[in-house]
Amino acid sequence: SVLSSLIQPHCGSLAPPAACWLAPGVLRRLIELPSPPLSRHQLKRLEEHRYCSAGRSLLEPLMQRYWEWLVGRVPSWIAPNLITIIGLATNVFTTLVLIYYCPTATEQAPLWAYLLCAVGLFIYQSLDAIDGKQARRTNSSSPLGELFDHGCDSLSTVFVVLGTSIAVQMGTNPDWMFFCCFAGMFMFYCAHWQTYVSGTLRFGIIDVTEVQIFIIIMYLLAAVGGSAFWQSLIPILNIQMKMVPAICTFLGAIFSCTNYFRVIFTGGVGKNGSTTAGTSVLSPVLHIGSVIILAMMIYKKSAVQLFEKHPCLYILAFGFVSAKITNKLVVAHMTKSEMHLHDLAFLGPGLLFLDQYFNSFIDEYLVLWIALIISFFDLVRYCVSVCNQIACHLHIFVFKIKPCSLLSAPH
Repeated sequence: SVLSSLIQPHCGSLAPPAACWLAPGVLRRLIELPSPPLSRHQLKRLEEHRYCSAGRSLLEPLMQRYWEWLVGRVPSWIAPNLITIIGLATNVFTTLVLIYYCPTATEQAPLWAYLLCAVGLFIYQSLDAIDGKQARRTNSSSPLGELFDHGCDSLSTVFVVLGTSIAVQMGTNPDWMFFCCFAGMFMFYCAHWQTYVSGTLRFGIIDVTEVQIFIIIMYLLAAVGGSAFWQSLIPILNIQMKMVPAICTFLGAIFSCTNYFRVIFTGGVGKNGSTTAGTSVLSPVLHIGSVIILAMMIYKKSAVQLFEKHPCLYILAFGFVSAKITNKLVVAHMTKSEMHLHDLAFLGPGLLFLDQYFNSFIDEYLVLWIALIISFFDLVRYCVSVCNQIACHLHIFVFKIKPCSLLSAPH
């Protein structure tokens, strides 16, 4: 397929990096970054990386039975990364359907659209949970698989928080919608921030599995109750039902960030309590802080109510930037390297900021679309280039399993 020829390397043990591409030269230059994103030293440290996690969430033991049953039904020739990308594509597609019907997050979508999102998120959760099991089952585990998994999760987080806001029609409360969406992206970033500091990905008693199931229930409630359910008042408290998920997000953010920052400030495994790369434990705050501050300033200073009128486009534009810097944070952790603040990802938000600074001499809505396209294209180029470089360096495939892995896999 065209997609596999663009992304999937086909390099043998002696093949040079250029042989990893089947796409024409012009298209290759368009998709791939002009220079390799990872240095030779980063690739060397990537070879030495070992995945380390700790903790189990409340529902994980129960869900493990289902995931073990599911992975046993997956053919052994299907690559783990293929499972991951199918799950991501499913979640993105179902959310885009919801965005089509509810561009301002205030409309009522068809009931089947909410059901579709619930099914899409459940499929994504299931496939995301078994990709690692499939890798171990087929003896095809690699650092690329871990990076690919977390990279897809960073993008999926953007669509999950946006879809949830649409389902409860949070667009009628733009301040709360802004908080909920960026809080979700910030917490995902913090999860990998503390991993960058401590070297261990930690799971809490209430973690992503529980949150995803809660969101699936919200989609089902939106399908059954419609807008009337979320607009109904809660007795005694006298607040709308839609505020319950928002308040839960607020409390969850406080609880999660307390745990994250406890590890960040006290759990550094580098010299003098620094990160795994020996850098300051506070250095990653510059990246996510820049995204959130720019997003907030542009939101509040817009003369045409850019966020209120186009919340979905706005969240996607900044969400792609958030996904890019989260991917770079994961790469920095796995390669034990420093994160640099200068990044093309900030070009889109920078254009929005400059346009406002010069009294919006270009229509803000047009600049928002330009920022969205730039951010998306930059994210795709970075991810494709990193995956291609790692795959060629390790002499593995992205969406295929090497025959030798299948022969040595347990049956």
